[in-house]
Amino acid sequence: MSKEKFKNWVCTALEMEEKGKAFYEKALAQCEKGMGKEIFTMLRDDEIRHIQRIKEIEEALDQDKDLEKACRIDEQPDDLKKVFRDMAAKSLNEKPCVSTVKALQAGIDFELALVKFYEDALKQAEEDLEKEFLRRMIAEEKGHYVLLSDLNYYYEDPEGWAMGQSHAGLDGA
Repeated sequence: MSKEKFKNWVCTALEMEEKGKAFYEKALAQCEKGMGKEIFTMLRDDEIRHIQRIKEIEEALDQDKDLEKACRIDEQPDDLKKVFRDMAAKSLNEKPCVSTVKALQAGIDFELALVKFYEDALKQAEEDLEKEFLRRMIAEEKGHYVLLSDLNYYYEDPEGWAMGQSHAGLDGA
């Protein structure tokens, strides 16, 4: 990807991540309790980290600095599925805020759009550093998608969700 094309990509990525942060902040403001609040807080904080990384890349590009430091992504310490399972176990009988249920589908759609955006950029990336950064961003956004989908399923069918987590079957065995 040319430097100019990469700069354009960075600007678009920053805009999208800002929208994600605003979306999760709005979802938080509408539901101030329970598991939905915890999930939306975690996702908002992830978007803030993404924004910081992208701004570092933008600064490195503007100042002709080495991109390696700016594109570095630290490992995510938490397995998002485990985090969600732990939250769900603590709040098995929790009823979601009405706004949480509505926000879930919008969040799922948004995360899928981010995945597609990063995948499209990956197809155009030429440098190994760009490719690695984009692959990691895709993985993080896919993790957000899975987390939101799990929460959605949990709220739609808590018993089915719990059964799936225990890998129980209905075959009588």
